[in-house]
Amino acid sequence: MIAKRPEGHGPLCWIAARLSQGWDWIDDRDIDKHAVALVVMFGLIKITEWAMAFAGTHADKDGLQIAAIIASVTAPYMALLTAVISFYFKARTP
Repeated sequence: MIAKRPEGHGPLCWIAARLSQGWDWIDDRDIDKHAVALVVMFGLIKITEWAMAFAGTHADKDGLQIAAIIASVTAPYMALLTAVISFYFKARTP
């Protein structure tokens, strides 16, 4: 015979229930997906600012060298950006 688990009525159970309800509210509105997309877009802005500052402060280097350095830094981030935006739009389509 399987014993029934007693219902939790303590303060930890109340906190867990409120956290679960809060996460359900966030998940129902896709706030988590929006937040991730916004953070990644903000990162794109910061990397672009860095690239422009790098190009401005290294005027003594050849343009091809600067382009290669910037591409080697931004290419992995662009792969991340592509994956996040792809996931974002797939999650929004019914």
